[in-house]
Amino acid sequence: MYLKYEDIRRVSVEITSRCNAACPQCPRTDNPILPMAELKMEDIERIFPEEFCSQLDLVYMCGNYGDAMTSNTTIGAIEYLHRMGVPKICLYTNGSGRNPDWWQTLAQAMTGEHDRVIFSIDGLADTNSIYRQNTNWDRIMQSVNAFIQAGGKAVWHYLIFEHNQHQVEAARDLAQKLGFVEFVPKATSRFVAKEIYDKESANQQLQQGENSQVDAKSDRPNQPATTNASAPQNQTQTAVGLHQQAEECLKQGQLSEAIAACQQALRIQPNFAAACKTLGNAFQAMGRLQAAADCYTNALKIQPNFPEVYANVGSLYAQQQQWQPASAYYQKAIELKPNFAGAYRNLARVLTQLGQPEKANYAWYQAIAIETSQASEPTQPVPSKPASEELQPPSLEQYKNPQGDQFIKAVETFGSLNNYYRNVEISCQTQASKDIFISFEAELWPCCWVSHTKYAVYNHTYRPQMLALIEKYGNGFNSLRTQSVKDAIACDWFREDLTKSFSCSKRLDVCAHECGKTFNSTGSQYI
Repeated sequence: MYLKYEDIRRVSVEITSRCNAACPQCPRTDNPILPMAELKMEDIERIFPEEFCSQLDLVYMCGNYGDAMTSNTTIGAIEYLHRMGVPKICLYTNGSGRNPDWWQTLAQAMTGEHDRVIFSIDGLADTNSIYRQNTNWDRIMQSVNAFIQAGGKAVWHYLIFEHNQHQVEAARDLAQKLGFVEFVPKATSRFVAKEIYDKESANQQLQQGENSQVDAKSDRPNQPATTNASAPQNQTQTAVGLHQQAEECLKQGQLSEAIAACQQALRIQPNFAAACKTLGNAFQAMGRLQAAADCYTNALKIQPNFPEVYANVGSLYAQQQQWQPASAYYQKAIELKPNFAGAYRNLARVLTQLGQPEKANYAWYQAIAIETSQASEPTQPVPSKPASEELQPPSLEQYKNPQGDQFIKAVETFGSLNNYYRNVEISCQTQASKDIFISFEAELWPCCWVSHTKYAVYNHTYRPQMLALIEKYGNGFNSLRTQSVKDAIACDWFREDLTKSFSCSKRLDVCAHECGKTFNSTGSQYI
């Protein structure tokens, strides 16, 4: 069980998805699928009855995507929550918005002894907007002064980069002069994950380069083998070259030539699963369905977890209007390859034939979402993003993330980031702190990290895993517009399946990333 209702002590609320800034490492920046939405006062009053508020220690208005400053609900919600008995409220903001009157009213609403507004200011006048883009230094200072002078208690959070590391102590001094109650420098953890992604990407490119060299050599006839040991390697290169030739023929509709090249490759390398698949594709294109099925069967004998082959078998059944087995094979392909957009698209067509429109719509949506997330980067630089040389991790040792090297070594020990995510021991931080998260769509989640994956187009596993979860438990299974927190947290996922996933390989990648025992990406930032 994640948490019993009566054990909840802290609630994080993302009151809106709107934000005036365009921070380069924020998942909302240039996000084409993020809806603009926010909680209204009727949502706040329904979600937070007095009986629930009386057991809470803290409500924290944080933002995966939005800044609470931009919502017209914020001040009214704070006043209401205090009336209902919440003793402590915190709010996170970039501060570059609203007029001084609004900030003074906010200060007057935050009457709790431990209430805080956390201003995220990452530098001084000449550096803050390098990361906090679209913000204005003078306006931030105006907001800070209005809030503090009206009696508000403010905290300054400072993300450290290469471009602002020389200003940390000057910012600390300024915070003291302005009347901040605390200054918190943060050693960002985001570059740690990026270093691993870049390293794995480089390794994949190196492997692809080696494969390309093998393929290129196989195109050269009459290459003598210098030793007997090289003969098998030369045969493999020849088979790979023939398979490449078959793929090209298939693309051009030269089916007989593609079949001949595949058959020749398989005579050289009988256990060449990819060649079996391509041969099956050529037979299928010719309408020789049984021959295609035989090829796919052989491919799966050689390589049992070959998602593309399962999808092709699904297409064979679909051609024969055998919708149930077609659906089963497409679903198997997706199980093996969660970001398989083509399989989702074909599955949608089959589900439509089976009279399952809701599931079909979900499959269509998933296909489009995956294709959107996999779209190539624009060739022209996006004006709102800084030059790559500006946004770099700090070089000074005292400002580097203290767990970064530990995380990198752990991933290397597991062999890859994927293996790390599948196997690292998870210790859920928000379960321990008795925390829940409420999104700007009034959905209940265990934490902000899990919630944000619903629209995380920047990551190829986070969003597909989230959409699969929603499909399994039903759209709206955690909606707080149709049920109370007490009812939502009693559903199967919160009651049993979420915590079970922590100890098996079928967990959310984001859970392993944020709460794997080896690396605390959030906690490690506080230095």
